[in-house]
Amino acid sequence: MKLLKPLLLIAALTLWTNHGFAAPFSFLAYGDNRAGGAPDCSANAIHIGLINRMVNENAPFVFNLGDMVTGYSNTTNWVQNGACTGAANYGSLKNMITPLQNKTPPPGVPASFIPVIGNHDDNWGDSPPWYPDAYNNGYCDVFDARALIPNHTQAPWFGTGRPKYTDANFYSLACSVTDKSVYPRYMYFSFDYQNSHFIVMRLNNEYDDLEACNNCNNKKNYDDYYNIHQLDWLRTDLAATAAKPSIQNIFVFLHVPVFTTSDGHTGSASATALSREFSKYKVKIVFSSHNHVYERTVPILAPATSAAVRDDANGTVYVVSGGGGSDFHGFRAAQWFDAKRTVENHYVRVDVDGTTVSVRAINKTGAVIDSFVMAGDGSVPPPPPPLPRVRDSP
Repeated sequence: MKLLKPLLLIAALTLWTNHGFAAPFSFLAYGDNRAGGAPDCSANAIHIGLINRMVNENAPFVFNLGDMVTGYSNTTNWVQNGACTGAANYGSLKNMITPLQNKTPPPGVPASFIPVIGNHDDNWGDSPPWYPDAYNNGYCDVFDARALIPNHTQAPWFGTGRPKYTDANFYSLACSVTDKSVYPRYMYFSFDYQNSHFIVMRLNNEYDDLEACNNCNNKKNYDDYYNIHQLDWLRTDLAATAAKPSIQNIFVFLHVPVFTTSDGHTGSASATALSREFSKYKVKIVFSSHNHVYERTVPILAPATSAAVRDDANGTVYVVSGGGGSDFHGFRAAQWFDAKRTVENHYVRVDVDGTTVSVRAINKTGAVIDSFVMAGDGSVPPPPPPLPRVRDSP
């Protein structure tokens, strides 16, 4: 009998693991926290206030959806305070996010603070240049590129027409503030945690077309089809994930929205290609920012050969969370896909329990401004009761 109990426990744990069951967990997402032109430091104060709430959430990792620094001005910088030196509105991104970066990421998660590259985070070549910032700092002064980004150029799917770098060269270039060969071109990655797969893309302008080309003769020639490498990677990654029986949820994070009715920016030029891939592989939720609003769609199904439609049982929900502190945008006329639209500073909390995913958008006072649940069959039942307000950290 003494031997039987451990054997039964081992059998139960094996069954649990083999069927993809996992303990419930939570994560956070938000974007567009950067301040505007000097001397306006107000966005930094809002961002710091949101961080003081997020750090008290029982969520071990958070995605920033991009536009972490200002770029064109020195009000929010990678490391330095710049024009914003007040105790409540300082301009150092690194110092702002330290409470979140200091959390210990769970095994399998590459960092506790996971960055998505926004257009303000990489705009080389402007005058004055947005990247690196005014103090010659960049991405690798805050984040560990090796922990996040694989060397895509050595992957089997990687085509021709572009250099294939050694690891040493790839990561040196990823951290360069003078050479844009790797940063931000290849700053996309994915990882598994528990029963879920997380995909971080680098799409940060609405006009970035993943299938754009020069001569348009050979899609595996990355000098001709100069953006398609990321689409090749995405398709390879999604297909590999579909072959894993333990993965029950897929979440995608990018800067530019796929579907939006905000008056800040239009949706991605790659919306059709992306939404079809997301539908094909049953992506549960896509998170973006770029527009300084909160916006949620109905579940959208994008068939391979016809227009996208609402499908509450099989669709993907698209969430725009751009309320991290930057000056607000507004909205154009509502469209068929709109489920919720509001303009507030906020972050999003996501609770994953098996195949049921509960989402709450929480504003800077701790109030829930939107909530929805995606059940195991993909349907969207009525929203759950609101959570208690989240306290500020001392």
